[in-house]
Amino acid sequence: MKSIYVIILLAILAPAAARADDFASLADARKFTDKVVELFKEEKMVEGYASLKPYWPLPSFEIDNLANQTKMQWPIVSQRFGKPVGTEFVKQLDGGPSLARFIYLQKFQNHAIRWLFTFYKPKDRWVINSVSFDDQINTLF
Repeated sequence: MKSIYVIILLAILAPAAARADDFASLADARKFTDKVVELFKEEKMVEGYASLKPYWPLPSFEIDNLANQTKMQWPIVSQRFGKPVGTEFVKQLDGGPSLARFIYLQKFQNHAIRWLFTFYKPKDRWVINSVSFDDQINTLF
């Protein structure tokens, strides 16, 4: 009976413990996020989030949920902020030798969205730690 509980526990924990692909350098991570932001600019939310999966040690279904939530929210963004007019890389923030964040603007006619990509280096390579967006552009000053 105990072995059944162990097997069930391992089945639950296995996806979370799966090893993610990683980046050798922040320059490699930056090239990758440039491409992801381009997908988001083209409103290819599902494809953008899907491209993150190999590098983000988060269960796949959670990333799918984020993609679907973003896709559902996007018509409201478009209605409030207008048509997309471009993207730009804003800056890289370093939180010590093991943390880094890339900040991008997704520009619209009336406002912008801030995309945040946080990377963590547990040993010698970088993985995605979190990805989020908001309209709090005043925090960039």
